[in-house]
Amino acid sequence: MIPIRYREVLPPYWYENEVAGWHFGVMEEEIDLREKKMDELVDQFLLQRATWGLGLWEWIYFRTEQIGSVTNRREAIRRKKLAKKPFKLPILRQIGSQYGKLLQVTEEFLAKEIHFEYDSSSPINMVGLFNDFEYIRPVHINRAVPVVKTSTPAITLGGKGYYHAVDFPICGLEMPQELGTSGVLATQNITMVATTAYVRIDSPITGFEIPMQGGTT
Repeated sequence: MIPIRYREVLPPYWYENEVAGWHFGVMEEEIDLREKKMDELVDQFLLQRATWGLGLWEWIYFRTEQIGSVTNRREAIRRKKLAKKPFKLPILRQIGSQYGKLLQVTEEFLAKEIHFEYDSSSPINMVGLFNDFEYIRPVHINRAVPVVKTSTPAITLGGKGYYHAVDFPICGLEMPQELGTSGVLATQNITMVATTAYVRIDSPITGFEIPMQGGTT
């Protein structure tokens, strides 16, 4: 029986061909091995996947084979490759975008600084940014400055308490109404705890305070 992976691309009259079943049954392992070797060969052209092909990368950029782990060798090649590129905005954007949600890159001419503006909604790897920038930084540029910006508007809150007085023939009693809150929220959720208010009851004999539980939001 021809395996289903081959029957999907063969005409129907092949399905019951006994010789074809032997052929594909024997060749299936070899075909899988060939596909695996082809994928591995393609990986050597991609720096982030290269293994035994790193020697060729190192000959191109260092003219000698490097020592260390595969990860360290890949990182050395990446930085060497980056250093050969011109110090221009496209390269700076490429560096900045690797370490956070980059908004824009600007140059401060008077301070001789490059500002990388990031969105605060994503993590920012400042160590990686500084390392890559210093590796290609020309002498006429002082430093890189990461700037974090938020796209969420500021949150404004306000609270108001209301009460009214009730007069009695013997004493004056003030009773608070439930405390309320008002304000404008952004998309975030904010929890406000219960509020306790104290009022004083004046009587001819003594005075004491009664706690009144406020509302929660």
